[in-house]
Amino acid sequence: MDWRDKLDPVLKEHFNELVKKVHTEKKAYTSAKNISQAQLWCALAVLMKEVSDLELKIKSLEKQKNIKSNKTLKKSMEKL
Repeated sequence: MDWRDKLDPVLKEHFNELVKKVHTEKKAYTSAKNISQAQLWCALAVLMKEVSDLELKIKSLEKQKNIKSNKTLKKSMEKL
């Protein structure tokens, strides 16, 4: 039995998605002296990119929320 078969099913789903994404960098990590280590670094890079993208989306949503809040506040102040 492979160790991957012992993964929690939800985690296994995420693992498989990550493997697919990292596979796109196969040309890079297979040229390394230590392929498995390079593959892990590629996986970390993929995850960091996803975290960064999510942070940008959160900042954008927070900015939109602040703009809407400011407009609502402005309208309320105008009514006074």
